[in-house]
Amino acid sequence: MDSAKTFSKQSFVWIFLVMALFTLVVDVAIYFGANVAAMKAVHDAADPEAIKAFSFVFDNFSTKVVPASIGAALLFTLLLWMIIKGTYVKAGAPAIESAPKTEEPKVDPEVEKRNTRRTFLHLVSALQKEGRLIDFFNEDLSLYSDDQIGAAVRGIHENCVKTLGKYVTCGPVVDTAEGETITIEAGFNPEEIRLTGNVSGEPPFTGTVRHKGWKASNTEVPTLSEESNPDVLAPAEVELG
Repeated sequence: MDSAKTFSKQSFVWIFLVMALFTLVVDVAIYFGANVAAMKAVHDAADPEAIKAFSFVFDNFSTKVVPASIGAALLFTLLLWMIIKGTYVKAGAPAIESAPKTEEPKVDPEVEKRNTRRTFLHLVSALQKEGRLIDFFNEDLSLYSDDQIGAAVRGIHENCVKTLGKYVTCGPVVDTAEGETITIEAGFNPEEIRLTGNVSGEPPFTGTVRHKGWKASNTEVPTLSEESNPDVLAPAEVELG
């Protein structure tokens, strides 16, 4: 049990750090890509209205784009952590049951490391296969218009949602709609509900729902082949004439 807890904490920390770095890189790429596109558009059009439009976009970058990317990164972190945790529990359960109660279960560090890595790469591969997510992240968005990017994102979003739905079912933590008032009774779970603003006194608290939160209600850990190479996220495609 102690080994499972330690592994769970370590895997969550590593996934969080990787996703935080990845989110930072994506946000910086989007910002500078949009900046280059804005400078080109303003230079070509020399239109004051275009300048105002791009100024509006950059002014709202930190309040909309960044929070959205952080939220997606946290959801992705939680998803990966739950899949990895489930894989570890399934792999380690038989050994724990068969071992004497007085002995600590023996877990091969190399097997543990390999299973964690395979599960992580499998989800990335699935998102690439169904939603072309890696292709999208590596695309130079400055070469396309906002309408073109919007049309592409719609298809990627739909396919990635379907892919995630194969492995995890998510539902809101609270049923109250965002923007409406809710009362938080005493004994609430701080892991499920985070209080912000002027937090003082004792519950019950009354506040406004800013985000309904997400909770996984069902997870399906895939059975992975030991023969396939997990480093190949997507094979190259060559059409023969």
